[in-house]
Amino acid sequence: MKNTALIHCERLVVDRDEGGKPDDQLDLTAHAGSVISIIGPDYDSKANWLKTIVGVLRAESGRLFLAGKETTQFEKRDWVRIRTQFAYVHTETNILSAANALQNLMLPVMYHKTSEADAAKIKAQQLLTEIDAGNNLQLLPAHLKKEQRYKIAVARALMLEPQALLLDSPFTALDLSSINQFKQFLLGKVRDNNLLLILATHDIKFALQHSDQIIYVSEQQMLQFDKDHRIQDCKLPEVCDYLTL
Repeated sequence: MKNTALIHCERLVVDRDEGGKPDDQLDLTAHAGSVISIIGPDYDSKANWLKTIVGVLRAESGRLFLAGKETTQFEKRDWVRIRTQFAYVHTETNILSAANALQNLMLPVMYHKTSEADAAKIKAQQLLTEIDAGNNLQLLPAHLKKEQRYKIAVARALMLEPQALLLDSPFTALDLSSINQFKQFLLGKVRDNNLLLILATHDIKFALQHSDQIIYVSEQQMLQFDKDHRIQDCKLPEVCDYLTL
């Protein structure tokens, strides 16, 4: 099922204070059950596009629609709803230091009153087991590895059953031994939960294998590709060099 437009951008431009360029205008329609990868050699540009697409950063110009409504028409309650349904997680996203893994996952659910405590606990346990069966649910974050804290942050975002999950450099915080398992976890959520997954990544292989759309960002330009206009067919030397890294 890929017929639900969750994010729609028209001539969207990143804020100039964040490095945006007027010539880089994004026209994008992102559907449920899809994977979109933002790749390229410049880290900051990828991250800023990700944040602009979800409304974390103000756009310089253009139009942004989230869940069918233009963000310029949003009221405070709209942003509260969007932040639960369009989850954004980066590698330094904080989790509560005084709460263990299980408590970290349950607190947002209890705050938003989307589930009873017993049901939330069962759901949190299942999700934490799925994302990392080796996690000790009782340890405080200070006693966990960075990759475990990151997985807890991702699992916490998924507890509210968002329609879209946006991840900034999701594989850089992981040990090599756990990357493939985490990738399969994410792809399973796309497949089974009809989740829209958008990620800024340096993992070219993942982007080429699994993306329905690819946005290529560099200091020189921003380019867009899909299944019919594949990035592998691009003849620009800059793109060819990047893909062979």
